Amino acid sequence: ELFYETSVDDQSPPENGIIIKTTDLKVKLEDIITKLGLTQPDEKAEFLDWWLPRLQDLNSPYILFSVIGSKEKARTDRVIINPKPDTMIEFIAYFKPLSKPFYITPLILPPSQKRTGFTAVEWGGVIDDK
Repeated sequence: ELFYETSVDDQSPPENGIIIKTTDLKVKLEDIITKLGLTQPDEKAEFLDWWLPRLQDLNSPYILFSVIGSKEKARTDRVIINPKPDTMIEFIAYFKPLSKPFYITPLILPPSQKRTGFTAVEWGGVIDDK
């Protein structure tokens, strides 16, 4: 397991997403991250243990959730694993506190990958508080 933090000043925000009431974050995020490939209980717990307190500390009634696109992820967060995994599950979650909901193009989550052989899981996240 590897942990790191960094600042990225010029992250391009996604054009789609899901607006979640802060009171519903745990249930909604657990469903979303399962669909993104975090299927093991310890993976889900680690993600939620990390993000829920930070998101709740924003004291915002709503959170916009999205996923940073693959091109933007490659530009700002490149991970090389050797030997190369048979299955790679990776995403960067995007969170933005909102005072009220608005219409945004819905986020379509890809189907979960089937894990075969050596599987690497890499997740990250960004809070856009601008």
